[in-house]
Amino acid sequence: MNVRDIDLNLLVFLDALLRERSVTKAALAMDISQPAMSNALRRLRKLLGDPVLVRTASGMQPTDRALKLQRPVRNALAQLETAIAPNRAFEPATAERLFTVLITDYAASVLMPHVVSSLEREAPNIALNILGAGSDAIDQIERGEADFLVNRFGKLPANFHQHKLWSDRMACLIRKDHPALVEADGELTLDAFLAQKHILITQTGVGLSRIDEVLADAGKSRQISVLTRHYQLPRELVANSDMIVALPARIARYQARHLGLAVLDPPVELPAFDIGIAWGALDHHDVAHRWLRERIIAIARETLS
Repeated sequence: MNVRDIDLNLLVFLDALLRERSVTKAALAMDISQPAMSNALRRLRKLLGDPVLVRTASGMQPTDRALKLQRPVRNALAQLETAIAPNRAFEPATAERLFTVLITDYAASVLMPHVVSSLEREAPNIALNILGAGSDAIDQIERGEADFLVNRFGKLPANFHQHKLWSDRMACLIRKDHPALVEADGELTLDAFLAQKHILITQTGVGLSRIDEVLADAGKSRQISVLTRHYQLPRELVANSDMIVALPARIARYQARHLGLAVLDPPVELPAFDIGIAWGALDHHDVAHRWLRERIIAIARETLS
């Protein structure tokens, strides 16, 4: 397929169809007739060799191929508009853009409610595609499949940019009436901690945490009975068992309020950690990208500092 052989208007129609997920609504958004939009969809299906939109019980839904095209097409159109009118200031109130954010459950629970609330007021036509941050998150950003990564960072590639959002520390979530607490007058001693079964939250599904490394240095270990990638499941398990989970204090305090759980310091010395936002060189000078990342940084500073 050669781009010279493509009617580039079809990309505008594709953007509308994926945004509206309806031929009728897409036609209204583009101010054309429904038969004209239906014809555009037929041409797109022939061009891509893909149905693009399929009818389901919950309405028209994009195919996997179409979903992979949504961000590149939307952003390409936005960048083209910026290039044609370079002196026009970015206007969040009217801007249309889809941003993909790679983020852990924990960071999403802490940050995203504030971000979404702000966007509803300031940029109602900017949409967020919020995905889990996996082991290939850096590669996804470098391939242009995502805009931001929000996570704890090690060493990033030299062409990446990053900014600290907030700091946190680890805490233990445990039932208030847990036998270990009753016996120790509400304290979580190291011996009691090691005597219990534990839940380990791990993004890879395997491995040990910083707690386990500290324990190993002291010649000790704990019994891990459940491993999970999720931050919400452990609170339910803790509320209905004698197990303990260590997780970031910000989310531990929130979960404890709803299930009558106790939040205690781990009985080992652990350093605080930082959560940051990172992005690649490809998007660094994009005006819409810059606006959103500056808003995310400001929101984190205002609500999580």
